[in-house]
Amino acid sequence: MKHSLFFGLRTLLIIVFFSACKSEPVETITYLKTPTGLNGSESSLHISDDGTIYLSWIETTKKNNSKLLFSTLGKTNLWSAPKTIAIGTDWFVNWADFPSITSFGESGLAAHYLDKSADDTFAYNVKLTLSNDNGNTWNSAFIPHTDNTNTEHGFVSKVATNDGNFIVVWLDGRQMAYAEKESTITKEMTIRSAIIDKNGTLLNESLLDSRVCDCCQTDIAMTSNGALVVYRDRSEDEIRDIYYVRQINNEWTEPKPIFNDNWHIAGCPVNGAAISTKENTVAVVWFTMADDIPKVKVVFSKDNGETFGEPINIGYKDPMGRVDIEVLEDGSALVSWMDIVEDSTVIQLQKVGADGTLSELITLTESSESRSSGFPRMILKDDKAYLSWTNVSEENLSIKTAVVHTTNLK
Repeated sequence: MKHSLFFGLRTLLIIVFFSACKSEPVETITYLKTPTGLNGSESSLHISDDGTIYLSWIETTKKNNSKLLFSTLGKTNLWSAPKTIAIGTDWFVNWADFPSITSFGESGLAAHYLDKSADDTFAYNVKLTLSNDNGNTWNSAFIPHTDNTNTEHGFVSKVATNDGNFIVVWLDGRQMAYAEKESTITKEMTIRSAIIDKNGTLLNESLLDSRVCDCCQTDIAMTSNGALVVYRDRSEDEIRDIYYVRQINNEWTEPKPIFNDNWHIAGCPVNGAAISTKENTVAVVWFTMADDIPKVKVVFSKDNGETFGEPINIGYKDPMGRVDIEVLEDGSALVSWMDIVEDSTVIQLQKVGADGTLSELITLTESSESRSSGFPRMILKDDKAYLSWTNVSEENLSIKTAVVHTTNLK
């Protein structure tokens, strides 16, 4: 009887021990407490080479006083207290044309926002401000475009170069003003770029495409061969498909289509492409409504964007677009987009393999179909995806953030 009691207690202790040591399964989604105030919107995310995650956003008062702020994420998934980048009273604050932060060099940060240049609705400039001490102090803002016209300049993307500088890309409406004075010039939106150093010196300015869609987001990423820019083109027949240009030996290539959807639309869909790169892999995601059928598509390149495979349709229901993408360690990609499922607007996530393999769908959160819900943003660190988005309520707008464990996506 004593031996039976002893072995019974021993077995019970072993069970208790291993039960205590067994780790609980990690939740796929963890929602983080965000340090933003009331009326926060237009968030963006960036990860630097040293792994620091930056969240930026705008807060605007009823008197149109605007403030661009940022926060960094600590090791325990706690955001730091907000720091102010810039303050203004006459900014162009728009749901689709949002500011962002980009790191460059050893301790450089570049942030941009949009500042009105005249009374016309779409007369505004890109303003860049730099920090050379990881965001502790910020220099006076400057304009990266040299045309001095009161026209639209926005939809900015930025990426660091290998020599301590950074590239900035934007949509540029200067030809609208030039055409008013010269009959041989047509009123076209263009896409342009510039290289900026840590002192804010404009090293060059380039025209990438002379006719593009007026208000779709641009995106840029660095490959082993140079930068690659994606944007929505606009043909003379009003075909608005996604195009790209590559920077090879410091020269920009001629524009090429990522894929010919042949989406004919007479107005701007306000839906740009997103790009992500890792080693030789490039992944691009975009929204199209060619033939009046809404789709979200992904393509992969295994040669730094020299060639692309066939598009992959992901597991959307009734997509609105507003896409983002990140290449994962195994060469697949994580895609985010906004979708309408059973009459609810939601932010969806799905892992996509280059061979067309799709993971289960993950619903991050419910959202709003309204413009004010903006564009969800995503970055990747190790095997975790960090996302930010604008929450729309009857009282105000607010920024929300979450982390998604990508290893849980099957």
